[in-house]
Amino acid sequence: MYRKERIRYRPISVREILLEMKNLSELMIDLAYSAALFNDKDLAEDVIELEEKVDTLAFLLDMEIMIAARDAEDARILSGIAKIASAADKISDAAGDIAAIVLRGIGVHPIISDIFERAEERLIRIKVPPDSPVVGARLIDLDPASMGMDIIAIHRNRDWIINPKNDEKIMKDDILIVRGVSAGINEFRSKIGDKQIRYEGPALREFKGEKWFRDIVERFVELKDTSELMIALAYSALVMNSRELAEEVYMLEEHVDRMHTDFELLVLSSKLNESDVRGILGLIRLALAAEKISDAAAEIAEVILRGIEPHPVIKIAIRDAEETVAYVRVSESSPLVNKMLKETRIPEETGMRILAIKRGDKCMRPKPDTRIEAGDILIASGYSGGREDLIKLAAPEFEFSETNIWEESQ
Repeated sequence: MYRKERIRYRPISVREILLEMKNLSELMIDLAYSAALFNDKDLAEDVIELEEKVDTLAFLLDMEIMIAARDAEDARILSGIAKIASAADKISDAAGDIAAIVLRGIGVHPIISDIFERAEERLIRIKVPPDSPVVGARLIDLDPASMGMDIIAIHRNRDWIINPKNDEKIMKDDILIVRGVSAGINEFRSKIGDKQIRYEGPALREFKGEKWFRDIVERFVELKDTSELMIALAYSALVMNSRELAEEVYMLEEHVDRMHTDFELLVLSSKLNESDVRGILGLIRLALAAEKISDAAAEIAEVILRGIEPHPVIKIAIRDAEETVAYVRVSESSPLVNKMLKETRIPEETGMRILAIKRGDKCMRPKPDTRIEAGDILIASGYSGGREDLIKLAAPEFEFSETNIWEESQ
């Protein structure tokens, strides 16, 4: 019989617990999608292990909150922290659901490869050739962020190095799981010396011209990208204490619910081979996990919509997270002024992705042809190392420090 870890109280700060839960839950989503995309049971098992760790952290955080709450007002203030932790735990559970698709032998239809070709952020698997010029180099020497890429895991021999550190050295035959924007993938492959050719089975080639096939790909891409956008926007709403952003998350959650239903109906009525029923079931369960992620984002936004002032520890945890949100006001001297978003190459230059633009009293989700204006506040998501690069690009005269960047965006 499977036994859960026995929880023993140990003094640990709420900020540390919240920070680790946020970092792990978001990392797990990428790892779980990778496990499904590459049908990798070892990676899926690591996701399940991390899910157990997040569950334990959730229990510890509940204990800390109970100890800290002295009266009804304390409980009200701390309830926001409990909501964020609950949402992070649900994101972790969704990742576990994706991993279970692999571990239970259900698998996912080969159409998933086309889905991840189209997703806003792609996942790729690269094997380092023995003669690669990067063998022996540290990850920081590769500077993947400058190409809008991030190495989320390394498979070495039989071991997985999850979320490797900057000083980790690359060895021959390492398998890198990399996430990033499509524009930087070819450059990154070239740097590694990878010559991998993507294989398409005959069945996949046969279906690719069909409208229903394209619809399935487009619908799932929108489901995945929207659910992940919602998480970043929800955390942004907390840090900026923005009811407008929180309401945007809630509207998107209703949109995702409708998309999820439409996607399931589309898959069930498609002409995918009946013999591949397991792969079809895998697709449906992937979509369900994306819908659960959007529900978790709505739970985060609920903190703002219920009028609970976000506790300072929440803002600190988001600021210190490995994948974080950044806010910067575009100055008149910025080279971004009057450029369309697609012309700025912000993901390639900084590793950050623009989620929304606040212009005056309105917040909008930008399109590639949206022009940036002086005074716009850019809300971006990415790894913390790229935040300073974005600030320098948007406000060249701004003197960056960890203490004043938050005030600059207000």
